[in-house]
Amino acid sequence: MIVGEYGFMMNHLIERLYREKCDIYTIAGKRAKEKAAKLPPHNIFEFSTNGLDVKYIIQCVQPETVIFMGAQDDAFDWKNDMTASHYSSQLTNVLLWSKTNQVKHFIYLSTMNVFGGSYEEALTEESEPGTDQVKDMIIYNGECLCRLYNDAAMKVTILRFPLVYGPSHFLHERLNPIEAMCFDAKKRGVIKPMEYGSFMVIYVSDAVDAVFKVAMKETSSQHIYHIEGKRVTTSEELSGMLTKDSENPVKVEEKEGKGRNISLNGTEFSEEFHYSPLIELETGIMRTNQFVETHFEALNEKELTAEEREKKEAKEQFKRNMRTILHKAGRIVENIVLFAFVMFITCQFGHMDMFSGLDFLLLYVLAASVAFGIGHSILAVVLATGGNLYLRMLETGQGISAVLSQYSVIFQFLFYFIVAIMISYTILRYKLSMKEQDEQMEDLQEEYELIYDVNKTNVEIKRVFEDRLLNYGDSIGKIYNIVSELDVLDPEKIAVASLGVVCKIMNVQDVCIYKTGQGEYFHFIEATTGEARNMKRAIKLSDYPRMQQALETRDIFVNHQIGSELPRMAAPIYSENKLIYIIMLWNMEFEQLNTYQKNLFLVLAKIITSSLEKGYQYEEVGRQQKYYENTNVMFPEVFRQQIEEKLKDVSYEQAEYSVIKIDMGEESLEEISKKLGELVRDEDKIGKLEDEDSHVYILAHAGYTDVPFVVNKLNKNGLKSKAVIIDGF
Repeated sequence: MIVGEYGFMMNHLIERLYREKCDIYTIAGKRAKEKAAKLPPHNIFEFSTNGLDVKYIIQCVQPETVIFMGAQDDAFDWKNDMTASHYSSQLTNVLLWSKTNQVKHFIYLSTMNVFGGSYEEALTEESEPGTDQVKDMIIYNGECLCRLYNDAAMKVTILRFPLVYGPSHFLHERLNPIEAMCFDAKKRGVIKPMEYGSFMVIYVSDAVDAVFKVAMKETSSQHIYHIEGKRVTTSEELSGMLTKDSENPVKVEEKEGKGRNISLNGTEFSEEFHYSPLIELETGIMRTNQFVETHFEALNEKELTAEEREKKEAKEQFKRNMRTILHKAGRIVENIVLFAFVMFITCQFGHMDMFSGLDFLLLYVLAASVAFGIGHSILAVVLATGGNLYLRMLETGQGISAVLSQYSVIFQFLFYFIVAIMISYTILRYKLSMKEQDEQMEDLQEEYELIYDVNKTNVEIKRVFEDRLLNYGDSIGKIYNIVSELDVLDPEKIAVASLGVVCKIMNVQDVCIYKTGQGEYFHFIEATTGEARNMKRAIKLSDYPRMQQALETRDIFVNHQIGSELPRMAAPIYSENKLIYIIMLWNMEFEQLNTYQKNLFLVLAKIITSSLEKGYQYEEVGRQQKYYENTNVMFPEVFRQQIEEKLKDVSYEQAEYSVIKIDMGEESLEEISKKLGELVRDEDKIGKLEDEDSHVYILAHAGYTDVPFVVNKLNKNGLKSKAVIIDGF
């Protein structure tokens, strides 16, 4: 099981494991199947690795080895502040559930970048890591976390790689550093120097080979290994190789200071796993450059699109910031304007007797607290107190110090303040309460999505185990795979699908199905062969007492008589103690009429019954989304779908269904539905083609030659009708 989003190294790893005949599973996040469309077939789980889904996936799949892509996962955006916590939570989640579910081997892919500084000698596993880069610190913390889970129950192996390079699989992959260098050389003729003075590189197939060797080996002497590349190189050497390949001079941008030197000593790994890198640097650079040359136009377009997107996002962020500033400034201005208006009203009308008991400034404080919130309510208190001082000074002719010395002014300020705080606090509590309700709704939505994802996980796991079961070649596995064709929710489709299921499992060519109708009659629905389709269109069960007796006791009818008009076998399908379908087998070999075949047919009948019950429950729950209220008349979009399923790509003369148009006249839809319910069969569908149409239509289970009988029957019962051909079918 590989954990990580599809990208450069992961895609190569999947190809190698597929060639080695491994069962491959991936947990690769959203839209994983879209990204893996051109990769070899493998099992994909489109779930986030930091969710509870991981528990159920690992628990059910029980992989022997889990590979966490870690530093070799291109999906992480390390410029995002949340990436570090995201990375750690994913690794912890996968480690925890791998340990809990007894995974034998956990492999963590790290990088040489966990070492900071410059080194003259190649680094061994005993060298102490240390770096000041956030990304590399998080990856090293991941190493430390992995060590805590290493024990006899689950072996944890940490692999540190040099710079991995090579050609990408797909254009949507993020370019590795050497690919980016080739692209710059092609586009600009100048490459950016690496952060290193000298550094080790490893071709992607060699890196994948190292991972494969570790995954296949049951035991190892240590839990950290350095993977050695072919050799050490420099930016200047790479520019010379690119100049040779492109026949155009490729320069290296000047950089300040000397870059650090770093390489890995992989002696321990090479000796224990009999490993040595194969691809020479010149060959690897040539292959990588060829990929860039071939797809240069597309890569250039991708870069321009990314630049435009970044510029657009920067503009949008600037606009959002400006809107926030202007909004806050606007609120302050509104507060001041409201204060000025209140002061004007106070100066103009405050001296009148009718307003003598009214404090306009208190009303202002109340209005500001309600309208603008707690921050602006404090500003309103300050402005109101200032306005009150000004009015007192006008009334008494005293200076500001004399007015401030009066207790009434201080008490009034405190009164304003208390009122403003109480109102603001009340409003704030209300907003917090509403926010809590919204958060609760979000939590419920997340819980619902989790349950949905878990159910989706179960479906994925079910499919995985179906394939695994079939690989054993066991007859039970074959039966289970065939019966999964009934895993639909439309009762009619289940009934038709059951023919194929019975045909495959019972090894009988001629199978047909009848559905209950009015009285004791059963009507022909579908058959697997032309000979089986020539059966009677309707049968009366009481005409066949022996078969009736067996079916009514929910047993399998077996016909041992030669030359009889009865089927060789017949099985009943019940729903709520009512016989609704009869499945008949014809032209069986006489030696097949044994107890084993009878019991097998009985088991199939019970499985089909269970699927039908589920389908009926689903149809009942979703009825309001398919039918007009209080009727059996389908909505136009649903009815057209039914017509398409029955008549699409079939000539009208050969179709087993026909469309009958009925004039509603002055009758309501409910009345028409009630009348038709007594005249049409259950397998006939009633619907409209347009909401405002004054006609209803019947998709009748009657062919071109039989439809006049149905039309005459409807006309005799007062329903003006005729057979029609629908456009497009």
